[in-house]
Amino acid sequence: MMAYHDGQPFNDNMFRPCPMLENPEKLRKMVAGTQAHSTDLQSPESVEHLCAKCDKYAENWKPVAEKLWEERKAEKAAKQG
Repeated sequence: MMAYHDGQPFNDNMFRPCPMLENPEKLRKMVAGTQAHSTDLQSPESVEHLCAKCDKYAENWKPVAEKLWEERKAEKAAKQG
């Protein structure tokens, strides 16, 4: 849990906050760095298998999130300036 805590924010774009869904490479790194492992005795799953389920979503969401984030920053700047 401390690796999760210390790793925040996982992305400067707040439309991509999650280390598993939007930044699966971050979860992989946390698990590898802490040697964490599945505690599900009936159906253990590696971090690679778990994160692989999110890779395509993260890849597809990234350009949309980047566009939305830039638009949001521009809106804020226009209101302030």
